[in-house]
Amino acid sequence: MSTSTVHTTHRTLLAPAPDLPVPPLWVESLWAIDWLALRLSPVFYGWGVPRGDGEAVITVPGLMCPDAFMLEMHGWLRRVGYRPYHSGVVINAACPGRMAERLDETVRRAVRDTGRPVRLVGHSLGGIIARRVAVDQPENVSHLIYLGTPLQAVSAHPRVLATGTLLMAAAMMLTGRECHCFTLDCRCGFTVAASQELPDSVRHAAIFTKSDGVVDWHNASEAHDRLNHEVGGTHAGLPYNPRAYRALGHILQDRRRAR
Repeated sequence: MSTSTVHTTHRTLLAPAPDLPVPPLWVESLWAIDWLALRLSPVFYGWGVPRGDGEAVITVPGLMCPDAFMLEMHGWLRRVGYRPYHSGVVINAACPGRMAERLDETVRRAVRDTGRPVRLVGHSLGGIIARRVAVDQPENVSHLIYLGTPLQAVSAHPRVLATGTLLMAAAMMLTGRECHCFTLDCRCGFTVAASQELPDSVRHAAIFTKSDGVVDWHNASEAHDRLNHEVGGTHAGLPYNPRAYRALGHILQDRRRAR
């Protein structure tokens, strides 16, 4: 089995990581610089990027973000030879287990359309949701790429956690049911399933930034250095970061067996 594992040592899945500094959330206000840098970079036009051959690439947005948040990446993926798909979650602001079910359907549809396994690209929490589907459908997923996804300890900035808590409280009020999302008491089994090891057949890698203002970068990297790609910039700007796009282009064409 792959050595990549999401570690959940606490009862709460989404929680502040112990003994690590709080990320500087204010830097996220600079995300537009990443977007502008992309527009000014040759990589935006696909120059110097390995080309795809019509393979399906499904993008998964982060917490509280809609599928449209990844639209810029869609256009780029199409320009460099891939067939991009939105995840189908619409907006990532509900039970992650339900989000995984929607992504599961999209993966199966993309496999039917192309006749080949898909590549998953998940931003932040979207990477954990993508991981759950890769664990469930290894025969249908060839690559899993994380963008600023908390892997070593699933954590986030306290203000982001507070927003997640409010979302869970709102869900409880609307449904009248107790919500256990992001905890080991999760009744849909998402937490346990997403924490399982990836099958060897799924190639995986992490793209992260040490100036991440949401997720501590120590948690956003893989255990093995060769699977990590540091790009700089902001957490929110990773889906628009030209260095992330260049790294992504090479990862998507990596044919080596995952270890």
